[in-house]
Amino acid sequence: PVITNVTAGWGASLNVTEANSDGTVTVDTSGAEDNQAVTVTLNGVGYTGTVISDTASVTVSASGLQALADGSTQALTVNVSDAAGNAATTNTGTSFTVDTTAPGVPTVAVTSSTTDSTPDFSGTAEVGSTVTILVGGTTELGQATADASGNYTFTPSTPMTFATHVVTVRATDAAGNVS
Repeated sequence: PVITNVTAGWGASLNVTEANSDGTVTVDTSGAEDNQAVTVTLNGVGYTGTVISDTASVTVSASGLQALADGSTQALTVNVSDAAGNAATTNTGTSFTVDTTAPGVPTVAVTSSTTDSTPDFSGTAEVGSTVTILVGGTTELGQATADASGNYTFTPSTPMTFATHVVTVRATDAAGNVS
């Protein structure tokens, strides 16, 4: 049998939300008979699934995902054998990073006149994070991306009403963790 593809349900990075629930690794094969066992090894722990129509879904426990060190790079080792016991070439080509740390809360300031209905907002946030600007805590005004220095700016395209507004911000990092 041949392992043709291995896909971690959490993608190239595992965030805190994904680590707090069971994850799925999908293994596509060619030449493995139905009901053959597939083994996915992660961090020295084996998880098994069963091939049905050349595909197996293997569940990785939340506790197994939570045991992974934040900031580490992990590799999945996958194997399957056919009914005669012939093993596929072990697949070790699927890796991902563990990022379970939420970014800090961004700063925000209004950097234009208070009589401007499309004021400029600016601040700092984790490099590369997406900053969401909220009015009244729940209404999304827009988003900006923090640059290589951690700075962002945003100007709404739709004018705001002239009034006192409570503006808050949150950051979402590349792994999907939210401040």
